Amino acid sequence: MHFQIIRLPREREAEREACFGPFQVTERARLRYISGKWSWKPVQEPSPWTKHYPIDADSEEKERVVFLCWDGSAPAGQITLYMWWNRFAYIDRLDVAPAYRRKGVATMLLQKAREWAKDQGARGIFLETQDINVPAMRLYEKNGFFLSGIDTMLYYNSPHRGETAVFYYLLFDSGI
Repeated sequence: MHFQIIRLPREREAEREACFGPFQVTERARLRYISGKWSWKPVQEPSPWTKHYPIDADSEEKERVVFLCWDGSAPAGQITLYMWWNRFAYIDRLDVAPAYRRKGVATMLLQKAREWAKDQGARGIFLETQDINVPAMRLYEKNGFFLSGIDTMLYYNSPHRGETAVFYYLLFDSGI
């Protein structure tokens, strides 16, 4: 496999949808806050199930940047980012096509996001995932992100009710 990461122009962003795919939820993070620090441990789901993240129609109108990872002529993964008012870059989506998972694509895309955010003058990167996305939590921590907080009500009025939003940060300057 020979991977190449390119910035997608707005008119080609539909190509990123080839990377969107469901994943099996087999674990959930049991989250704890002790002595001012968040931690978690995986707990087996009694009945594994499939999760799919739909395209967020609201995010389609925002100013964003999309990087697509190609393997020859096939899309392998994509990352979509925004700059926020607080000088942090926000990762809105990170998707890897099912055939390319666990092959380093997500790590390459996170590195590209880090480079782009630094070029934009960001102080760091943040993102939100869910307690049911244990593989993503492991990925972010492996890449230097730390768990900074949760929101138990974010999905209350959505089809994802019962999931907990989990927020991760990567700081470029620990003196912030």
